[in-house]
Amino acid sequence: MAFSYSFQSWNLSFFYNIMRLGLMLMMIMESTVTEAATYGSVVRFRPSPWRLSHATFYGDETASETMGGACGYGNLFDSGYGTNTAALSSTLFNNGYACGTCFQIKCVNSKWCYKGSPFTTITATNLCPPNWAKPNNNGGWCNPPRTHFDMAKPAFMKIAEWKAGIVPVMYRRVPCMKAGGLRFKFQGNGYWLLVYVMNVAGGGDISNMWVRGSKTGRWISMSHNWGASYQAFAVLGGQSLSFKITSYTTKETIIAWNVAPSNWNMVTEAATYGTGFRPSPWYLSHATFYGDETARETMGGACGYGNLFSSGYGTDTAALSSTLFNNGYACGTCFQIKCVNSKWCYKGSPFTTITATNLCPPNWAKPNDNGGWCNPPRTHFDMAKPAFMKIAEWKAGIVPVMYRRVPCVKTGGLRFQFQGNGYWLLVYVMNVAGGGDISNMWVKGSKTGWISMSHNWGASYQAFATLGGQSLSFKLTSYTTKETIIAYNVAPPNWNTGMTYKSSVNFH
Repeated sequence: MAFSYSFQSWNLSFFYNIMRLGLMLMMIMESTVTEAATYGSVVRFRPSPWRLSHATFYGDETASETMGGACGYGNLFDSGYGTNTAALSSTLFNNGYACGTCFQIKCVNSKWCYKGSPFTTITATNLCPPNWAKPNNNGGWCNPPRTHFDMAKPAFMKIAEWKAGIVPVMYRRVPCMKAGGLRFKFQGNGYWLLVYVMNVAGGGDISNMWVRGSKTGRWISMSHNWGASYQAFAVLGGQSLSFKITSYTTKETIIAWNVAPSNWNMVTEAATYGTGFRPSPWYLSHATFYGDETARETMGGACGYGNLFSSGYGTDTAALSSTLFNNGYACGTCFQIKCVNSKWCYKGSPFTTITATNLCPPNWAKPNDNGGWCNPPRTHFDMAKPAFMKIAEWKAGIVPVMYRRVPCVKTGGLRFQFQGNGYWLLVYVMNVAGGGDISNMWVKGSKTGWISMSHNWGASYQAFATLGGQSLSFKLTSYTTKETIIAYNVAPPNWNTGMTYKSSVNFH
């Protein structure tokens, strides 16, 4: 049985990433963890010298043939690697210890090279096996002792024309720069835990790994299985799990304490992988309110969420000044707000959590400190009255506040509301967890590749394409965390505008 979870901790020296763990039990969960530690001599991974080799490609422009692979990463979009990947010859693959390592590659000394020999950066996700029926220099490109890169076609096309087939290249190992932290995918059963380590920054590789249950009282060594996987033959159910990991290249060791809760083997609703969004520092600002206790004046709004009860936001909302609104990219972001330094504040300065659903426009007829509260460069929250009344007496009108960005905690997956016509699809994205925001979005019909969608306004993205009669999938990137997730087959082939479709995935 397979199972998936997602957890967070600090990954201190693997480029100071946030560590997250995904444990695969057909589903995904997320949890908050305490801390991670690091010890030993911290050695930053530095680029190696340039070396000569050759590169080919496999698959087509969609890179669908590159999914899976000997490293065990599965769907490379879901696991964060995308199409900038390559299969390594066995000399480079190093029995799987090179899984996750990163290389810069540039085409040299060929008419097929692009002008200026631009380089691209790839991650090793697969093995290019030997072909003993062919000589090393004519078809047996991956035969030992050759070093060779069999690249995903989209990656190859960044350095040379695909018609070349094979080109001489220069390559070098480079630090892996990853958005977010380490991810771990768990497989196995009650007596055997198999862990795939993904999204590794720094050297990109793992040499040793240990697991510790909250009841074991000791570190249990995990043996290298194959590719990017490590295994432990132990009964670990019902225990929170900690991990100790050593980099193959830098020998740095980190410890992540209590990253998986004791109920990690519980089956829950599927979510997805992600980079955990952490609260920002507290900042000073001011808050007003608009509307009455019913909050009916807050319905609709610049983000395009429509009826805020139907779309799941309720009355804990606010309109942001344009400085915070960020041309609509802040739609869906979440803030904790508390009243400070005013006689109108409730005792103890309780905070409330709101979601940004509207724009508070500038009032240029008023000065910034007397009526023009939302004029740039001011940060300001014009809250729904029920939300304002959770932090201060409404008679105040305006109060000084402290605020901070916080993760958005949502029930269920992303929701997609469709508008448009047969040639233009406008999609409002709602119920966004984690950072709460979207920076980029793509749509894929069952008969098309990924089509980039442009930001329209607020929480909406658009594609000028004919997509009728096709099931639709969406790929989205968080504005804040840069995490990318894919929601497959969200809408059936008979989808229609005016409808809202739900997915089972969300950000962390």
